[in-house]
Amino acid sequence: MAETKTRRRRYYRTLEKRLEEAGGEVMKAWRTQARRHDRIGDLTYRGLEMLHGGVKFATRSLGRLEEATQPPHRTARPEPHAPAQEPAHRAPHPPSATPAARRRPAS
Repeated sequence: MAETKTRRRRYYRTLEKRLEEAGGEVMKAWRTQARRHDRIGDLTYRGLEMLHGGVKFATRSLGRLEEATQPPHRTARPEPHAPAQEPAHRAPHPPSATPAARRRPAS
């Protein structure tokens, strides 16, 4: 079982590295194409602008969300106290009258 986990981790690291390299190559090609001074260059340039603006907006929004979800500072929890005992001179309350006993006589 441990051997399978090791193989899986190695595979994920390799896959992550490959995806990172492929993404870098795609972005490099996209930027190169955006430098062209024709319609395709204009189109790819606008696409990069939109992507960059969307990423910037998402980053800003996630930053705000991170700040908004920051848990408040809490002081250390105090040690629990023993429950307060009721003084001996106080007697427990007598049971209340039943609802039938509380009714007014009919007039």
